[in-house]
Amino acid sequence: MTDVRMMLDDPELTRRSPGEEFALAHARHGPDASVELRASISDLFPPAKRRPRLTVRHLLRKAVVDADEVTVFTERAENAAPDDAAPEWKFEVGARTVGTQTIRAAVPVPPEILADPAALAAFVDYRLLVRLGTAENDVLLNGTGPIQGLLRSPGLRRRPDAPDGSAARALLATAALCEWYGGSADGIVMHPDDWWPLVEDGAFLERLAVQGVKVSRTRMVPPGTALVGDFTAAATLLDRRSSTILLEGGTLVAEIREGLAVHLPGHFVLTSLPGPR
Repeated sequence: MTDVRMMLDDPELTRRSPGEEFALAHARHGPDASVELRASISDLFPPAKRRPRLTVRHLLRKAVVDADEVTVFTERAENAAPDDAAPEWKFEVGARTVGTQTIRAAVPVPPEILADPAALAAFVDYRLLVRLGTAENDVLLNGTGPIQGLLRSPGLRRRPDAPDGSAARALLATAALCEWYGGSADGIVMHPDDWWPLVEDGAFLERLAVQGVKVSRTRMVPPGTALVGDFTAAATLLDRRSSTILLEGGTLVAEIREGLAVHLPGHFVLTSLPGPR
């Protein structure tokens, strides 16, 4: 008797990529193709495996949730005085309800690609997913809907302009500010225009890595600025572990559902970076 193996649906993506799963759905259902996946597909951009590039989600602590709204703790520093040795003793502790939402990205797909399952799978994995990652970075930083965004969180601290010195010195001084509120800086978000010049002094980025500081570069922050923070303690990505890929006319659409809880906004500091000297 011939051994027959059936390729069943793989919504948790244990064997197939998001693109392969959608290409299978398209082969079955044509223009009505849609797949619901029990995975966060913005984590699965294939090139990231050979040239790691951290997104904002990679800096954040994650919690898997199954509700549209989640109650989270908060600590605000309004009662702290500038000369307090340990301002966190006076933090105002509270709770708030945070909503989750759908983040969406779309890209037109040529008919010739739709007609070729292998090409369609690659198009989803290499083009649609990268657009979803960009959209996710934008929402997590700048906000839309229930997600307020890290850069717009009430209580975010700002470091005065630092025209003198180097960008590296500005980043280190900003990391020290995180510790004034009891945090330990473990993440930096900055524009590629500011990140690449730091490669010239490769030892600096290596020293950051040794200290456990991860750096995400994205165009979703303005050039000449950087967000430095204790990402692990200060915020949580509320991950629904639910994604959708579908076809709308001649456009491929990817959706991911998540929320953002900012517990300690004072553990994030936005700084200006000096320009090239």
